[in-house]
Formats: sequence, C-alpha cells, structure tokens
Amino acid sequence: MGAEADPSRQSLPPAGTVMGGRYRLTRLIAAGGMGAVFEAEDEEAGRQVALKLLHPELTSERDVRRRFRRESSVLLALDHPSIVRLLDVGASDDELLFSVMELLDGETLYERLEASGAMSARALLPIVDGMAEGLAAAHEHGVIHGDLKPANVFLLRDAAEAASPVKLLDFGLSKVLGLERLTRTGELIGTPAYMAPELLTGKGEPDARIDTYALGVILYQCLSGRVPFEGKVPGKLMMDIVMGDHPPLAELAPALPPDVPLVVSQAMSRQPTRRFGSAIALARAFRAAVG
Repeated sequence: MGAEADPSRQSLPPAGTVMGGRYRLTRLIAAGGMGAVFEAEDEEAGRQVALKLLHPELTSERDVRRRFRRESSVLLALDHPSIVRLLDVGASDDELLFSVMELLDGETLYERLEASGAMSARALLPIVDGMAEGLAAAHEHGVIHGDLKPANVFLLRDAAEAASPVKLLDFGLSKVLGLERLTRTGELIGTPAYMAPELLTGKGEPDARIDTYALGVILYQCLSGRVPFEGKVPGKLMMDIVMGDHPPLAELAPALPPDVPLVVSQAMSRQPTRRFGSAIALARAFRAAVG
C-alpha cells in the first residue's frame, strides 16, 4: 500500500495476531509515523484485506478516539471507484485503533515518481481525473482529505480493467487526528510540502480548497520531478510555503503546453478564493490545457 514515512517497526504485533476477533495479520506491508499497514485474512469473510493500525501515540487521547468513531461512520458510507473502500473499523484488545480496507495491487504515486521521475502531462491525465473524481465524491459528503500527497495516491496495476486508475488513501484521517496536529512536522507526516498556506498559518477554517492546493502541488511535482518548496528545516520550509517563491514550472519543464503551468499556478494560489472552485474544475482545466 506504500510507505508513508521512514519505516518504524518497533512494537508492531507479529504475524498471526488476530485483531478485532476476525482479522489475522499475515505480513507487514509498510510502517511509518502514522502507523503500520498489514495484509490480513478476514476469517469471517474468507478474503484478504489491508489493515491499518494507527500509532498508539496518535490515538491515546480521548478526543482522537471519539473523532475516529464519528468520522468512521462517514467514511464507511463513501463508495467511489477512486477511493479505497473502507470495510470496517475497530480496536484491538489493548485498545489500538485500526481500519480495514480492500487490498490493492499496484504502487503509490510516490513510488512511481521515485522510480521513474517526472511524467508527461498527457500520461498524467487519467490520474488527475481519477484523483479529482474521488475528491469530488468525498467533498459532496463533507469529507476533506487534508493529507493529500503522492504516498496517498495508489495506482492500480490493472488500471485498464478498473473503473478508475487510482485509489485515494487515508481519507478523513487528518480530521480524526485534528488538522492542527498535521503541522507537527517530523513527528507525523515528515513534511508540510503539500499543505496549503492557511493550514500552516492557522488563518481561517480549512475547507475543501486545501485539497485543491495539494492536488496542484502534486501536479507540479509530477510534471517537474520536484515539489515547489524543498527544505530539511521544517520552520523554514513552512515559511517558504507561506511567503516564498518557488521555481516557475515553465522553466523546470519547458516542453509543457503553455497553459499547463497557469493551471497549476492557479491551483496552488496562496489565496483560497483564487483557486479552482472544485477538484473537477481543476481537472477539466488541466485537460483543456494539455489539449
């Protein structure tokens, strides 16, 4: 399912552990700052699933556990080809929270970029459409992703046979943990590179436009091979996102159709009101710009 951060395998339950009385862990898929993802056997349904175990430090607070239960009821109702299907949620005997999802075959967009580098605008079209459709479906239910990044975009191996070539992962987790918690870089998600400026400054109430911004950053990265703002010092990186200038996309990828950088720039506007009104509007503008 793709790693989310530097692997951390300390204190993870071993293979064979049964979670929630029915999910037997078979192997570790990935581990990171947010938790760990296992392949597991659903012994009641007789199928293989993916089980995400949230890090105990994230879920020990009572308000987090309450939000987890509340948000899960919304996420369980999300049914869209571009969103990974949430099958169940629960807690282990020692009160660790977990979610159960369909098991996917493929790689994350992060893994694709690490292996192959920048992509052409045309190759990116179906991925952008899939991401936008998934975001639109969630936004219609009042669900904001809040942590959209290449590691949370899964590319299906048999995309030609699927209704959508992508599956968005970790929907709603940012709201469960508290959006303000996501700014604690280095502890949870490693980098704020995909976070909208208003999230970093705390000005205004975050809404669906933070996902539009993140989608713009992903487009910039896919087309240029790098994120707009880079840096290993979290404070400086966040300051650059809020106030600094990034290299123009047109200079990094001069072969792009001329309108593509304009679309990406609008999606990444520091002013939420200047961004596209929806993810679908962004995808349509991108497709028109590619021609």
